[in-house]
Amino acid sequence: MSEVFRLEVPYREPYTLQRLSFGDSGPSVAVVAGLHGTELTGVHALNLVARTLRMARCKGQVHLFPVVNSYGIEQGTKRWPFDDRDINRAFPGDADGSPVQRIAHALLASTEAEVCLDIHSGSPVVRELPQVRAPLAGAEVELARAMRLPMVWRRAGDRLEATGLVGAWREAGRSALHVVGGRGSTLDVGLARSVANGVLSLLEHKGIVQGVSDPAETLVDTTRAGVDYHYSGVGGFWVPEVGCGDRVRTGQFLGVVTEVVGGDRLEEVRAKRNGVVMSMRCYPVVHARELLVRVAETP
Repeated sequence: MSEVFRLEVPYREPYTLQRLSFGDSGPSVAVVAGLHGTELTGVHALNLVARTLRMARCKGQVHLFPVVNSYGIEQGTKRWPFDDRDINRAFPGDADGSPVQRIAHALLASTEAEVCLDIHSGSPVVRELPQVRAPLAGAEVELARAMRLPMVWRRAGDRLEATGLVGAWREAGRSALHVVGGRGSTLDVGLARSVANGVLSLLEHKGIVQGVSDPAETLVDTTRAGVDYHYSGVGGFWVPEVGCGDRVRTGQFLGVVTEVVGGDRLEEVRAKRNGVVMSMRCYPVVHARELLVRVAETP
């Protein structure tokens, strides 16, 4: 483990950005997690990847950044806690700017690799099936599919804005993927293992390691047009009947919104077509027009 950046902060030990590096010359991959302090799936996933790489012979370079917003993780806050700014909105950063701009600048400079991955979780109220988000076409789609995560979601202009890490990587000419899995503010060990396996599958695809992943099935490979969004029409108490990763068929009962007190049924939610549940609201109290379920279409 090496320290690639240090920053003095008030009333605390200095902030340090830590990197775990494996291998030497050859293909290079950088993977970042923990930009948001409430997103823990990637933190555990990268620690699992590091555990595997310590025992593997790498024919290339792998750089892991399991935790960027370390003080956010300590305090359970998404943003940098000293000024409530989002590190992921500070790219490409500024070496002489605000703390989050300086962190962003240092991270971007330390992730000079051919392929870069940024791992996130869903919001604290929504659980996401492990998925990799990529452009509609191009070399990054091949890389996304090589991860063999449960879902590949191809999206037009996904995360291309210059202030995001994935966008900054692409502006710098690097192949970049946006990985999402799990729920914010919680750790789902099973989903973290799935994300870790996806990273290892990509490393195998790049020829950096061999025989370290557990071959997995991609359930869905779709575009935004292939995803149905189910929103609540009323406020109430959401009771799901399916979970992330479940296969559903057209008309299948997905869940119900009831009265918070008394439990009277207010609204039933049913699948519009055959698919896989990719997102599920976990916190049951909902307001009108809040997301309940996303279903990705399958043949």
